[in-house]
Formats: sequence, structure tokens, C-alpha cells
Amino acid sequence: MDYSKQFQQAGKYACILFDKTFKVTVCKQENEELLRGIIELLIPGKRISHLKLDRNENSGDTVSDKTTIFDMICTDADTGQRFVVEMQFADQHSYKDRMISYATYPIREQLAEKIAAKKKKEPLDRMDYTLNPVYVISLVNFSLEHSSAEALDDNGLISRYSVRNDGNNELMTDALHFIYLELERLRYEESEWGKCRSVLEQFAFSLKYIHTLNERPESFTDPTIAELFKATELASMSTTEREKYEYEMRTQLDIIAERQFACDKAKAEGKVEVAKNLLSLDVSPDIIAKATGLSAQEIASLK
Repeated sequence: MDYSKQFQQAGKYACILFDKTFKVTVCKQENEELLRGIIELLIPGKRISHLKLDRNENSGDTVSDKTTIFDMICTDADTGQRFVVEMQFADQHSYKDRMISYATYPIREQLAEKIAAKKKKEPLDRMDYTLNPVYVISLVNFSLEHSSAEALDDNGLISRYSVRNDGNNELMTDALHFIYLELERLRYEESEWGKCRSVLEQFAFSLKYIHTLNERPESFTDPTIAELFKATELASMSTTEREKYEYEMRTQLDIIAERQFACDKAKAEGKVEVAKNLLSLDVSPDIIAKATGLSAQEIASLK
């Protein structure tokens, strides 16, 4: 699919399928109501009274460790629960393992805060290892692999994980949770917004297609979705915000174009190798042309 052409057809709203554009348009403290709504939508029963965005850069323990920059990391100011939110456009190897590594940062920060607080009051002879829950939320523009359809909830769009006993499903700890909203599983085209059957489907649809729309669909009345459209409206951005968004968007399109070029080049080189091998076996040029898609002139140049 030629993604670069798709995203050049911008509508009234920003494209938020990329981590950088999602971050510059959505992940801001002034969008607290929106961010709370997103988290509460994806974690049934979760209620947050006040959400505080934390610094999104975390360094490793050694000089060789790469600095990790989250799309968004925030804390429930009342309960201390931590939320890491990541937008991922393209699939990659070991993505779930990457999210596990991300979860280690807010866990270690909690322990470091406990140590620092205890040192101020008394000798550090005992340590309270109780952890506030950490939720890692991934908004991914692809489908993850699952052993069965039962791994998915909410109309087949979300997979959720926690740390449980293999035998009886007993929860070992409430300290660690992973939520994946898999956008590729929403099968509706951009003109089919009327088919969305739930607020969650409307939210997933908005993430996928908001940049192609000129108005919020009339049935998308949920406050969180209304706030999402408001936060991503290009005309309402300040000059600085708009410039930053457009810079990040150009960067992402350049990356996509480079990847497409590399992929096309590899395919072309592969066809040439196949054609050479077939020529060495005295296969007819007409058959080689049908098998590889190369022209008669291209095949003749390989002799």
C-alpha cells in the first residue's frame, strides 16, 4: 500500500497514527479530559479524577543503555497508578517484549521514590515493595498474533494481559497490565463510519481515519471522541503547534517513502535474479516475462 499518497490527502484534522504526530497533538496536559477519557474507555471500570503527565524521557542504568522516550506517560494524582500510552504505526519484531521493557521504567521509578522518601525519615533497613498498578496501553495500526479469537475483547478489537497463574488464572499481582487496541481489526472503510456499533469502535475508527474527515460524524457524540476531534483540528492549532505537526508529518512521510523505495528495489532485484536463473535453464523469455513481470527488453539485457 502506498501510505505516503494516502496521508497526503489531508482533511480538516491531523493524522495521529504516527507516534510523533500523536504526541504533539494529543499528549498534552491541556488535553487531560481527553486523555482520562481514552484511558477509561480502554480499561473498563477505571475512573481517574486527575491525571498528571510525567516527563516522557527515561534513561537506562548504564552508559550503553539507549534513552527511552515514551509517547505519553502519566500518573493518577490520587492513586499513584501509572499509565504508559504508545502509538505504533507499523508492526515490528518483539513488540510485546518492547512493551514489557517500557513497563520496567515506571516500576523502578516507584521503588526509587520509596527509597528516597525513606532515606529522609529513617535508616533504610526495610523496604516496602508494594507497587501501584502500571498500565501499558498500545494503540497499534496492525494486528497482533493470538492463539485464538478468545484472546480478544470488545468486538474483537482489544487484547488485554496481566500476570496470572498458569493453572487457575489467579492474579499474581495487580501491578502490571498490558492493553492493545489493534486498529487493523476494525474492518470498516473510511466511508463506513455509520457501521460503528460502540463508542470503542468509533474511537478506533477516529484514530484510523480522522485525517481524512472534514467533520465529526453526527453519531460520534461521546465526549471523549468529541474532545479527540477538537484536539486534532488543524485550524485551531497555534502557529507553533501547526509547524511542529507538519514537520513531524513530513518526517514520517519521508521515512515511509524511503522504506517503500528500499522494498521496491529489493523486489526488482529479486525478479532479476529469478530471471537470470531461468535464463540459465534455457527457459523461454516469454515464460520468464510472465513469471517475473519483467519486459522483453529487460530480459534481453540480462543475457
